[in-house]
Amino acid sequence: MSKKYPDKLILKLKRYPSKVIIWISLLIITVINISYENWNHEYKIIAWDVNSYYAYLPMVFIYNDLEMDFLSRGDEKFSKHYWPLQTETGKKVIVTTMGMAYLYTPFFLAGHGVAQLTGHAGDEFSAPYKISLIISCLFYFAIGLLFLRKVLRQYYSETVTSLTLVAIIFGTNLLHYVTEEPTMTHAYSFALFSVFLFAIIRLYKKPCIKYALLSGALAGMITLVRPSNFIVIILFVFWGIGSFRELRERIFFYLNKFHLLLIMILAFVAIWTPQFLYWYHLSGSMFLNTYGEVGASFFFDKPQIYHTLFSYRKGWLVYTPMMIFAIGGIYLLYKENKKFFLPVLLYLLLNIYVISSWWCWWYGGGFGQRSFIDSYGIMAFPLAALIYWALRQKIIIKVFILLLLACTMYFTLFQLVQYKRGNLHNKAMSKVSYWATFMDMTPPQKYWDKLVYPDYNAAKQGIYYPETEITWSLEDKLGMKGWQYVNVLKDSILNEPGRIEKILQSSDIKVSLDSLAYNEAMLEFRKMVEEHKKENP
Repeated sequence: MSKKYPDKLILKLKRYPSKVIIWISLLIITVINISYENWNHEYKIIAWDVNSYYAYLPMVFIYNDLEMDFLSRGDEKFSKHYWPLQTETGKKVIVTTMGMAYLYTPFFLAGHGVAQLTGHAGDEFSAPYKISLIISCLFYFAIGLLFLRKVLRQYYSETVTSLTLVAIIFGTNLLHYVTEEPTMTHAYSFALFSVFLFAIIRLYKKPCIKYALLSGALAGMITLVRPSNFIVIILFVFWGIGSFRELRERIFFYLNKFHLLLIMILAFVAIWTPQFLYWYHLSGSMFLNTYGEVGASFFFDKPQIYHTLFSYRKGWLVYTPMMIFAIGGIYLLYKENKKFFLPVLLYLLLNIYVISSWWCWWYGGGFGQRSFIDSYGIMAFPLAALIYWALRQKIIIKVFILLLLACTMYFTLFQLVQYKRGNLHNKAMSKVSYWATFMDMTPPQKYWDKLVYPDYNAAKQGIYYPETEITWSLEDKLGMKGWQYVNVLKDSILNEPGRIEKILQSSDIKVSLDSLAYNEAMLEFRKMVEEHKKENP
């Protein structure tokens, strides 16, 4: 018996290498998380955006206070971690939707139990809670990988599936969001997308109430976690569609099985119902644009597509070049598997447009363009198509492509280490700074001198800071950095009552006077940049 068991294990390892890769990857990622000990850092794990995702849980399970009156106690931790808005009714409301709170809940409750037993009771930001949230990320990430494997194995071999999974795990910025910032939305959304793909594929192969419920509920969760992912709805219609004839058949599918469509809609709405009730309780309206209340919005008329994809600040393809291969693989889907070509292409184009239209196209701090991570399960298909194509080529081409993929993976891992050490700025990278520290763990002073910090006040109004070398030569002339000069201009504007009155009369934007002055200062600075360009061609 003892001899047979190892033989069976070895046989399974040979038969299912993609599963082995998943479990080894999870082990490596777990070890990295343990080595980082981020639960001991005050401004990690439950920090920044996560403060709002997480706030629902102590509000409900610890304070039992939907109106958040407990904040009036004035504890220091409240001002650090709770950032609610005030509605027109005078009540406090959490800015973000509650999707992440759903996903955190079982792990939060486990951490809450541990906290009561280990002397951490009364501090919902202590280590037991943070560790439980890290575990939640690893749990959902594992689910995402296992379901992505299931989906890929329906169309590709174990070898192709294994290589694709390695490329996604270790060749993209997803790795950063399961180690350094594991409680952000992206690994969770990646998992939801992967299971969603599995559900809709099963729904079209075997139409039934179970998969209709699952598909609708998952679509609801995906949008409740990140409302900007509403475009996932197009996959309902276009997944598996390779021609107009098949599109017509898909329409007839829903007409003939209208009850399944109705079930999906009801499941979607059911997921959102607690959110609607929460908003109604606090504001009197079931629909509340909380992001709009803080001046955040989409600028669909001026998407920053080039910057989103190629900028040194946060360009998706600069910091995650593995996706260049995935985008290239879309052509191979067209040549070899049109059923995936149209949905992947449509989703990618619409996703780029939506992501680049957000006022803060660089999405704050973090490594690379984090908003694209959610859809890596979808981008795994063209990436697998490229790997499948490469493996069928002559040995020289095959080795060249695989080496190129390996080098891309190494480059991304190197940049991740740079970022961890503080040698890649989380939001102020410029062309000069990037190349000054390229493949270098000890950046020179030039790297620090040429960082370009984004102007959040201006961005909320669709005005973006110029990031060209011409700006730096103007800065030399001014004797200060551009952003410093903008502040000088802003202060000057605020000290001119006549000018302030004119700005207020001409503006219909409901933002602070400080932001309006910033807007005016940025416009003036831009004019200076343009004039300087003409004088120094």
